[in-house]
Amino acid sequence: MDLYQLRGFYEIVREQSFTRAADKLFLTQPAISLQVKALERELDEILLERNRRQIRLTPAGEILFAHAREVFARLASARDEIAALKKVLRGRLAIGTSDTNCTYILPGLLAEFRARYPEVQLDIRNRMSPEVGNLVLNDEVEFGLATLPVKHRDLVGEVLFARRDVLICPPDHALAARRRIGLKQIVAHPFLALERGSTSRQLLDEVCRREGLELQVEMNLGGIEIIKRYVEIGLGIALVPEVAVEEEVAAGRLCTVRVMGLGKREIGLVEHRGRRRSQATGAFLGLLREFVGEGRI
Repeated sequence: MDLYQLRGFYEIVREQSFTRAADKLFLTQPAISLQVKALERELDEILLERNRRQIRLTPAGEILFAHAREVFARLASARDEIAALKKVLRGRLAIGTSDTNCTYILPGLLAEFRARYPEVQLDIRNRMSPEVGNLVLNDEVEFGLATLPVKHRDLVGEVLFARRDVLICPPDHALAARRRIGLKQIVAHPFLALERGSTSRQLLDEVCRREGLELQVEMNLGGIEIIKRYVEIGLGIALVPEVAVEEEVAAGRLCTVRVMGLGKREIGLVEHRGRRRSQATGAFLGLLREFVGEGRI
Protein backbone atom coordinates (compact mmCIF):
# COMPACT_ATOMS: atom_id res chain seq x y z
CA MET A 1 0.00 0.00 0.00
CA ASP A 2 1.46 3.33 -1.09
CA LEU A 3 2.01 5.77 1.79
CA TYR A 4 1.34 8.84 -0.38
CA GLN A 5 -1.99 7.42 -1.51
CA LEU A 6 -2.85 6.64 2.10
CA ARG A 7 -1.98 10.21 3.11
CA GLY A 8 -4.27 11.60 0.41
CA PHE A 9 -7.18 9.44 1.61
CA TYR A 10 -6.45 10.37 5.25
CA GLU A 11 -6.40 14.12 4.60
CA ILE A 12 -9.61 14.01 2.52
CA VAL A 13 -11.43 12.46 5.47
CA ARG A 14 -9.91 14.89 7.95
CA GLU A 15 -10.61 17.97 5.85
CA GLN A 16 -13.96 16.68 4.58
CA SER A 17 -12.97 18.11 1.22
CA PHE A 18 -11.00 16.92 -1.80
CA THR A 19 -10.05 20.52 -2.60
CA ARG A 20 -8.74 21.40 0.88
CA ALA A 21 -6.87 18.10 1.14
CA ALA A 22 -5.26 18.67 -2.26
CA ASP A 23 -4.20 22.19 -1.26
CA LYS A 24 -2.72 20.88 2.00
CA LEU A 25 -0.65 18.30 0.14
CA PHE A 26 0.24 20.66 -2.74
CA LEU A 27 -1.60 18.47 -5.25
CA THR A 28 -4.34 19.06 -7.79
CA GLN A 29 -7.82 17.78 -7.05
CA PRO A 30 -7.68 15.26 -9.93
CA ALA A 31 -4.37 13.92 -8.59
CA ILE A 32 -5.69 13.32 -5.10
CA SER A 33 -8.86 11.74 -6.52
CA LEU A 34 -6.65 9.32 -8.45
CA GLN A 35 -4.87 8.38 -5.22
CA VAL A 36 -8.15 7.30 -3.64
CA LYS A 37 -9.18 5.39 -6.76
CA ALA A 38 -5.84 3.57 -6.73
CA LEU A 39 -6.41 2.51 -3.12
CA GLU A 40 -9.92 1.35 -3.92
CA ARG A 41 -8.63 -0.74 -6.84
CA GLU A 42 -5.93 -2.29 -4.66
CA LEU A 43 -8.36 -3.15 -1.85
CA ASP A 44 -11.27 -3.96 -4.15
CA GLU A 45 -13.53 -1.86 -1.92
CA ILE A 46 -15.24 1.53 -2.11
CA LEU A 47 -13.75 3.73 0.61
CA LEU A 48 -15.61 7.05 0.29
CA GLU A 49 -19.13 8.12 -0.59
CA ARG A 50 -19.58 11.71 -1.78
CA ASN A 51 -22.51 14.03 -2.08
CA ARG A 52 -22.67 17.80 -2.29
CA ARG A 53 -22.57 18.37 1.43
CA GLN A 54 -20.24 15.81 2.95
CA ILE A 55 -17.86 12.90 2.49
CA ARG A 56 -18.80 9.66 4.23
CA LEU A 57 -16.67 6.64 4.98
CA THR A 58 -17.89 3.23 3.95
CA PRO A 59 -17.33 0.36 6.43
CA ALA A 60 -14.09 -0.49 4.59
CA GLY A 61 -13.14 3.20 4.66
CA GLU A 62 -13.69 3.38 8.42
CA ILE A 63 -11.31 0.46 8.97
CA LEU A 64 -8.64 1.97 6.74
CA PHE A 65 -8.99 5.43 8.29
CA ALA A 66 -8.56 4.03 11.82
CA HIS A 67 -5.33 2.32 10.80
CA ALA A 68 -4.14 5.34 8.82
CA ARG A 69 -4.65 7.58 11.84
CA GLU A 70 -2.47 5.25 13.92
CA VAL A 71 0.20 5.08 11.21
CA PHE A 72 0.50 8.84 10.85
CA ALA A 73 0.42 9.38 14.63
CA ARG A 74 3.36 7.01 14.99
CA LEU A 75 5.23 8.74 12.18
CA ALA A 76 4.65 12.11 13.83
CA SER A 77 5.91 10.72 17.13
CA ALA A 78 9.04 9.37 15.44
CA ARG A 79 9.62 12.75 13.77
CA ASP A 80 9.29 14.53 17.13
CA GLU A 81 11.68 12.14 18.86
CA ILE A 82 14.28 12.52 16.13
CA ALA A 83 13.91 16.31 16.17
CA ALA A 84 14.32 16.24 19.96
CA LEU A 85 17.82 14.85 19.52
CA LYS A 86 18.84 18.26 18.19
CA LYS A 87 16.99 20.32 20.78
CA VAL A 88 17.09 20.94 24.49
CA LEU A 89 14.25 18.96 26.07
CA ARG A 90 11.92 21.22 28.03
CA GLY A 91 8.53 21.01 29.70
CA ARG A 92 6.95 19.33 32.69
CA LEU A 93 6.80 15.64 33.54
CA ALA A 94 4.29 14.41 36.13
CA ILE A 95 4.80 10.89 37.48
CA GLY A 96 2.66 8.93 39.93
CA THR A 97 4.33 6.34 42.15
CA SER A 98 4.42 4.86 45.64
CA ASP A 99 6.31 6.03 48.72
CA THR A 100 8.51 2.93 48.44
CA ASN A 101 9.56 3.73 44.87
CA CYS A 102 10.04 7.42 45.73
CA THR A 103 12.27 6.64 48.69
CA TYR A 104 14.31 3.61 47.63
CA ILE A 105 14.08 3.12 43.85
CA LEU A 106 13.92 6.51 42.12
CA PRO A 107 16.41 8.89 43.82
CA GLY A 108 19.43 7.93 41.70
CA LEU A 109 17.33 7.81 38.53
CA LEU A 110 15.78 11.21 39.19
CA ALA A 111 19.20 12.74 39.88
CA GLU A 112 20.54 11.37 36.59
CA PHE A 113 17.46 12.55 34.68
CA ARG A 114 17.80 16.06 36.14
CA ALA A 115 21.48 16.13 35.17
CA ARG A 116 20.68 15.12 31.57
CA TYR A 117 17.53 17.22 31.13
CA PRO A 118 17.76 20.21 33.50
CA GLU A 119 15.02 22.10 31.64
CA VAL A 120 12.36 19.47 32.41
CA GLN A 121 10.35 20.22 35.53
CA LEU A 122 9.60 17.04 37.49
CA ASP A 123 6.35 16.63 39.42
CA ILE A 124 6.33 13.44 41.52
CA ARG A 125 2.99 12.42 43.07
CA ASN A 126 3.50 9.73 45.71
CA ARG A 127 0.38 7.64 46.31
CA MET A 128 -0.50 4.04 47.05
CA SER A 129 -0.40 1.85 43.93
CA PRO A 130 -4.21 1.68 43.49
CA GLU A 131 -4.36 5.49 43.67
CA VAL A 132 -1.57 5.78 41.09
CA GLY A 133 -3.91 4.14 38.58
CA ASN A 134 -6.54 6.80 39.26
CA LEU A 135 -3.98 9.57 38.70
CA VAL A 136 -3.20 8.07 35.30
CA LEU A 137 -6.89 7.62 34.42
CA ASN A 138 -7.65 11.24 35.31
CA ASP A 139 -4.65 12.49 33.28
CA GLU A 140 -3.14 14.06 36.39
CA VAL A 141 0.17 12.33 35.60
CA GLU A 142 1.80 11.19 32.34
CA PHE A 143 2.31 7.67 33.69
CA GLY A 144 2.69 5.72 36.89
CA LEU A 145 5.18 3.29 38.42
CA ALA A 146 3.28 0.86 40.61
CA THR A 147 2.79 -2.72 41.70
CA LEU A 148 1.18 -4.74 38.90
CA PRO A 149 -1.24 -5.92 37.67
CA VAL A 150 -3.53 -2.96 37.00
CA LYS A 151 -7.21 -3.78 36.86
CA HIS A 152 -8.91 -1.28 34.57
CA ARG A 153 -9.72 -1.64 30.90
CA ASP A 154 -8.34 1.84 30.10
CA LEU A 155 -4.99 1.15 31.78
CA VAL A 156 -2.11 -0.88 30.41
CA GLY A 157 0.80 -2.19 32.46
CA GLU A 158 4.33 -3.20 31.50
CA VAL A 159 6.59 -5.09 33.93
CA LEU A 160 9.95 -3.33 34.44
CA PHE A 161 11.51 -5.06 37.45
CA ALA A 162 10.66 -7.27 40.42
CA ARG A 163 10.91 -6.52 44.12
CA ARG A 164 11.33 -9.05 46.95
CA ASP A 165 9.84 -8.60 50.40
CA VAL A 166 11.76 -9.91 53.40
CA LEU A 167 11.03 -10.31 57.09
CA ILE A 168 12.82 -7.79 59.30
CA CYS A 169 13.50 -8.16 63.01
CA PRO A 170 16.01 -6.88 65.62
CA PRO A 171 19.35 -8.73 65.80
CA ASP A 172 18.42 -10.28 69.16
CA HIS A 173 15.03 -11.62 67.96
CA ALA A 174 14.35 -15.36 67.99
CA LEU A 175 14.02 -15.39 64.17
CA ALA A 176 17.19 -13.39 63.46
CA ALA A 177 19.40 -16.47 63.11
CA ARG A 178 17.12 -18.14 60.56
CA ARG A 179 17.94 -17.95 56.83
CA ARG A 180 14.46 -18.91 55.63
CA ILE A 181 11.11 -19.31 57.30
CA GLY A 182 7.52 -19.96 56.30
CA LEU A 183 4.47 -17.82 56.95
CA LYS A 184 3.49 -20.13 59.82
CA GLN A 185 6.54 -18.94 61.77
CA ILE A 186 5.59 -15.29 61.20
CA VAL A 187 2.06 -15.52 62.57
CA ALA A 188 3.42 -16.64 65.93
CA HIS A 189 4.94 -13.19 66.56
CA PRO A 190 3.54 -9.64 66.94
CA PHE A 191 3.41 -8.11 63.46
CA LEU A 192 3.62 -4.52 62.22
CA ALA A 193 1.70 -4.04 58.95
CA LEU A 194 1.19 -1.35 56.36
CA GLU A 195 -2.27 0.13 56.63
CA ARG A 196 -5.09 -1.40 54.60
CA GLY A 197 -5.54 0.06 51.13
CA SER A 198 -1.95 -0.46 50.07
CA THR A 199 -1.21 -3.08 47.43
CA SER A 200 1.46 -4.59 49.70
CA ARG A 201 -1.07 -5.17 52.47
CA GLN A 202 -3.64 -6.51 50.04
CA LEU A 203 -1.20 -9.05 48.59
CA LEU A 204 -0.08 -10.16 52.07
CA ASP A 205 -3.67 -10.61 53.25
CA GLU A 206 -4.44 -12.67 50.14
CA VAL A 207 -1.49 -15.00 50.77
CA CYS A 208 -2.51 -15.47 54.41
CA ARG A 209 -6.11 -16.25 53.47
CA ARG A 210 -4.92 -18.75 50.88
CA GLU A 211 -2.75 -20.47 53.50
CA GLY A 212 -5.45 -20.30 56.19
CA LEU A 213 -3.28 -18.12 58.45
CA GLU A 214 -3.99 -15.00 60.48
CA LEU A 215 -1.35 -12.42 61.36
CA GLN A 216 -1.08 -11.01 64.89
CA VAL A 217 -1.22 -7.39 63.73
CA GLU A 218 -0.17 -5.17 66.60
CA MET A 219 -0.22 -1.92 64.60
CA ASN A 220 -1.28 -0.70 61.17
CA LEU A 221 1.24 1.93 60.09
CA GLY A 222 1.37 4.41 57.24
CA GLY A 223 4.89 3.98 55.92
CA ILE A 224 7.92 1.72 55.74
CA GLU A 225 10.23 4.17 57.51
CA ILE A 226 7.93 4.13 60.56
CA ILE A 227 7.72 0.35 60.43
CA LYS A 228 11.51 -0.02 60.31
CA ARG A 229 11.97 2.27 63.33
CA TYR A 230 9.36 0.42 65.38
CA VAL A 231 10.89 -2.96 64.51
CA GLU A 232 14.30 -1.65 65.62
CA ILE A 233 12.95 -0.84 69.09
CA GLY A 234 11.32 -4.25 69.45
CA LEU A 235 7.63 -3.50 68.92
CA GLY A 236 7.19 -6.34 66.40
CA ILE A 237 8.40 -7.90 63.17
CA ALA A 238 7.41 -6.85 59.64
CA LEU A 239 7.63 -7.59 55.92
CA VAL A 240 9.21 -4.84 53.83
CA PRO A 241 10.95 -4.56 50.44
CA GLU A 242 14.53 -5.83 50.70
CA VAL A 243 15.80 -2.67 49.02
CA ALA A 244 14.33 -0.59 51.87
CA VAL A 245 16.58 -1.99 54.62
CA GLU A 246 20.02 -2.17 53.03
CA GLU A 247 21.37 0.63 55.24
CA GLU A 248 19.96 -0.77 58.50
CA VAL A 249 21.23 -4.28 57.76
CA ALA A 250 24.71 -2.98 56.89
CA ALA A 251 24.78 -1.05 60.18
CA GLY A 252 23.65 -4.11 62.18
CA ARG A 253 20.43 -2.50 63.37
CA LEU A 254 18.12 -4.99 61.64
CA CYS A 255 18.26 -8.55 60.34
CA THR A 256 16.46 -9.89 57.28
CA VAL A 257 15.02 -13.36 56.73
CA ARG A 258 13.70 -14.78 53.45
CA VAL A 259 10.06 -15.92 53.61
CA MET A 260 9.07 -18.94 51.53
CA GLY A 261 5.86 -18.69 49.55
CA LEU A 262 5.81 -14.92 49.08
CA GLY A 263 7.46 -14.75 45.67
CA LYS A 264 8.46 -11.49 44.03
CA ARG A 265 6.29 -8.49 43.35
CA GLU A 266 6.23 -7.05 39.81
CA ILE A 267 6.73 -3.30 39.52
CA GLY A 268 5.98 -1.65 36.24
CA LEU A 269 4.81 1.14 34.03
CA VAL A 270 1.13 2.12 34.16
CA GLU A 271 -0.21 4.16 31.23
CA HIS A 272 -3.52 5.36 29.87
CA ARG A 273 -4.36 3.08 26.95
CA GLY A 274 -3.92 4.88 23.64
CA ARG A 275 -2.37 8.03 25.11
CA ARG A 276 0.57 9.40 23.14
CA ARG A 277 3.80 9.71 25.11
CA SER A 278 5.44 13.10 25.42
CA GLN A 279 9.12 13.58 24.57
CA ALA A 280 9.90 13.96 28.27
CA THR A 281 8.13 10.67 29.03
CA GLY A 282 10.08 8.92 26.29
CA ALA A 283 13.37 10.27 27.65
CA PHE A 284 12.53 9.24 31.23
CA LEU A 285 11.47 5.72 30.26
CA GLY A 286 14.57 5.32 28.14
CA LEU A 287 16.73 6.21 31.15
CA LEU A 288 14.67 3.96 33.42
CA ARG A 289 15.29 1.00 31.12
CA GLU A 290 19.01 1.84 31.14
CA PHE A 291 19.01 1.62 34.94
CA VAL A 292 17.06 -1.65 34.92
CA GLY A 293 19.34 -3.16 32.28
CA GLU A 294 22.47 -2.17 34.23
CA GLY A 295 21.07 -3.57 37.50
CA ARG A 296 20.98 -0.13 39.14
CA ILE A 297 17.35 -0.68 40.15
